[in-house]
Amino acid sequence: MFVMATLYANGGSTPVRVRNLSANGALIEAAVPLAPETAVRLTRGNLNVAGSVMWAEELKAGLRFAAPIAVAEWLPQGRRGSGQQLVDEMVHRSRLGALPAELSQSRRASPAPKLELADELIRLRQLLERAAEQLALDPRIAAEHMMALQLIDGTVHALARLAAELPDATPVSAQAAL
Repeated sequence: MFVMATLYANGGSTPVRVRNLSANGALIEAAVPLAPETAVRLTRGNLNVAGSVMWAEELKAGLRFAAPIAVAEWLPQGRRGSGQQLVDEMVHRSRLGALPAELSQSRRASPAPKLELADELIRLRQLLERAAEQLALDPRIAAEHMMALQLIDGTVHALARLAAELPDATPVSAQAAL
């Protein structure tokens, strides 16, 4: 499972990846470490739930909700929508390897050697990932531009996958970045 949400805690907010979700809690991955027993509010679109951090390890944390939620409401609806649903669909497709037709065609038409192309894809991935991480650390930017940060995250994963899919090209930088 993978959906994006916003976690509010300690007077700030940060985008989070919800890795697992139940009626009573969630496993999340945040851009910043969280402390156990911190009071939090998890939001996704117009949904929100109060809770607390039960455990934290590096950037992952387990949340316990103050009241049960309807899990189905927090998940993508399976149809192309707008806003958060559209972002979730794009991230999901990029992780599965579904590429827009124009990107697939430009890949085939590229005259660059495969090794150089893989290295360039990894370099672009690393630059985007660093930029997104820096932006996500600013609570105001994270709150106001969560959808853009989610699109960047999906693009980062698509670039890594594209580099890895190039036949006969295993660049040194790709091995270090993955």
